[in-house]
Amino acid sequence: MSLLPLIDVHAHLQDDKFHEDCDEVVKRAVAAGVTHIINAGTSLTDSKKALDVARQHQCCLALVGVHPHDATTFDEHTLEQLTSLTADPNVLGIGEIGLDFHYDFSPRETQLRVFVELWQLAAKLRLPAVIHVREAYDSFFSAIEGLAAPKKVLLHCFSGDLEIAQIASEKGFHFSTGGALTYPKSEMTREVFRMLPLDRIHLETDCPYLAPQPRRGKRNEPSYLQFTLDFIAGLRNVSRDEMATILQRNAIDFFGERLA
Repeated sequence: MSLLPLIDVHAHLQDDKFHEDCDEVVKRAVAAGVTHIINAGTSLTDSKKALDVARQHQCCLALVGVHPHDATTFDEHTLEQLTSLTADPNVLGIGEIGLDFHYDFSPRETQLRVFVELWQLAAKLRLPAVIHVREAYDSFFSAIEGLAAPKKVLLHCFSGDLEIAQIASEKGFHFSTGGALTYPKSEMTREVFRMLPLDRIHLETDCPYLAPQPRRGKRNEPSYLQFTLDFIAGLRNVSRDEMATILQRNAIDFFGERLA
């Protein structure tokens, strides 16, 4: 199997699970053809850690944001600090932000307030936004109705059905998927990624979570992205080379020439 250049559009190498061997994980990723790894922040502290990883590794870049699980940590100081961090050239956008009504680790009203503030920050700064939505699509679409939109919007680890995908696609949103696409019970996700426009799809690991089926149960890492490439190429009935080219072009289109 030849290695093709890939961009991991959503990872968390700043996670404690990589504390001992982050350098080795990055080396394995590069050896596996991964040219860039975009690490998403989940809180102010975590966003700073993602940026630190980007400063230490040439192939890594960062997003800064507050995950809905951490919405209760958000205040005016957080907003000011995140805004300041976006001035760093290693920061490509705002993320991950959004709504998670599956776990409800933060009150829903708080999630909504924080999400709207950060969505508006991305719009104000003309930056792309990377969104986490789980079991909250109705509230998500209602929350953004009438608001100025960020430069581009990516629904990461997309878990919606065909109807939700169609609504989001009509709004011009992009979609990313990872190891979950390869799981036997993920037929709905496969249906969605068969249907989506090829110029709107991206691959991610969301590592350390959601390792693809051949590595399921292990800590996920960017070097495993080639497994998901194989799977989505087969799903869309295109060659691995063509799919890798499409995915690279999509990532550059979404995040900018920093990835070229």
